[in-house]
Amino acid sequence: MPGPRHVALAAALVTATVLAAPGCKKAPQRVPSTSAGAPPRARTPAGPALPAPHQLSQMPDAGAFIARPAEVVAGIDAYLPEVPSLPTLAAFVLRMQAPAELADKLAPQVVGDRPWAGVHVAGEDIVVLPVRPGQGVADALKGLESVGDFGAVRLPAPAGDSTPADGQPPAPKLAWLDGQTNNLVFADTLQGLATSRQLPATYGSRPLWFTLADTRARLVMPEFPYARVAAAGQGLHSLDVHVLEAPGKPLPSSPDIADGALTGMLKVPELAAGVSTRWPGYKKAVADAIKQMNAGVDRAGFAAKLMLDPLVDQAAKALRRWNGRVLLGTGPARHLRIGLGADDPAAGYRDLVGCLRTLVDNLSLARMFADVPGASFKKAGDNPTVYLLTVDGVSRHVPAVGKPLLDDKGRLRVALAANERAGGLLVVIGPDPLPVVQGWAKAAAEGEPAKDSTNDLLSAVLAVNPERLKPLLETSSQSMLVTSALGLDADRDPTLMVLQRKPDRYFAAVRGPELEVDRRKRK
Repeated sequence: MPGPRHVALAAALVTATVLAAPGCKKAPQRVPSTSAGAPPRARTPAGPALPAPHQLSQMPDAGAFIARPAEVVAGIDAYLPEVPSLPTLAAFVLRMQAPAELADKLAPQVVGDRPWAGVHVAGEDIVVLPVRPGQGVADALKGLESVGDFGAVRLPAPAGDSTPADGQPPAPKLAWLDGQTNNLVFADTLQGLATSRQLPATYGSRPLWFTLADTRARLVMPEFPYARVAAAGQGLHSLDVHVLEAPGKPLPSSPDIADGALTGMLKVPELAAGVSTRWPGYKKAVADAIKQMNAGVDRAGFAAKLMLDPLVDQAAKALRRWNGRVLLGTGPARHLRIGLGADDPAAGYRDLVGCLRTLVDNLSLARMFADVPGASFKKAGDNPTVYLLTVDGVSRHVPAVGKPLLDDKGRLRVALAANERAGGLLVVIGPDPLPVVQGWAKAAAEGEPAKDSTNDLLSAVLAVNPERLKPLLETSSQSMLVTSALGLDADRDPTLMVLQRKPDRYFAAVRGPELEVDRRKRK
């Protein structure tokens, strides 16, 4: 059975309300919504008279609506190891509402092809789980104390640890099998049970919706660092996520990434996986590299200095063109892609080409006196202009993890291009890099300009089916991980994730195709 950490994380996607015991309410914080106006109230089907429902907020302290939970769980399970099954999640949620024995009886009755929902409103949690038709749920609830006049029952204390922060034991829960909707509902009051019928109309305009404010989160995680986490979209394949900054608590950040991802370079064919950001430490790294090169030249003999001085000067000039924007990707198989941003891509390309040409000339001269690899550097195409560097006989010098990048003759082949619109230099290393870099440069030249992604903190793309990716994620060997990643081909339409930092929040957008695995598992 999966560990409690995995269960809790998955259950958070299923319903925010079961993560914490009832606590004090506070004024809800607002997150911009894509829906226009408040959805209409649900029509109450004919049946027993119900209490007036609570007034629902569009942004409660905690809430979730998942139209197709089985598909969501299947989508996560397709890529990640140790994801709890739907029955396991149902049992986890139920044990937060009812004693273990009763929860285990009810769990097999819960289905995943209709919405799961929950909300914290008016100081109580309301949880709605769809169940199978038949007598299974009614039989499990038989014999419990009846409450009200529409079929609700009072439950014994739940199995899960739901003790509020004040240390007092939780109040008994109420349960109701709603015969009109075939939903099993849990709440603290009869009014809460009646409110369950309003949840689809209020929160169901998007198939996947989730919100959790600090008020509720800190009952479970006292050090919760955000004001709110909220997500909404069509599913895991099309989702917007907001992480709001708490007053007086700046959003956590990394010193290794900054705004300026080369997102447009990721939106290209044949790229299996890639990631881009801007490295804040690039200026120091460039200065240190130039310093080390100059120190090496100073230690060299007079003849060597005559040869190395021009090369180091050219290398330093090329390095200074880099503006810290960087991309790393793989695909097609056995090809590594590197994107390097430059404020003036044409000048950066010219300097790099000049540096490599001098390097190859020096290697040719050095071969007269020492055993060094042979190399060639030549222009290999126009529109876009592409140069190809080939280094012979390097197989014995390349570690095993890098050998897939060599061609069948053991040569290292590197193709170079640049594009103003793409915002930098494009480098491909692999057995046949020329057509890859040509296709990459042409696609990037027609795609999103680099100036449009200057506010992107991090962007990533994935175009690999889960059957190929999941084994890679399960490996514990770093070298095996790299080798497997270099073997990936793009075999589906890409999913793009873009992370931005706004003045008061992080915002992430995920866009991609709905996976076939989701549509196959609708139980």
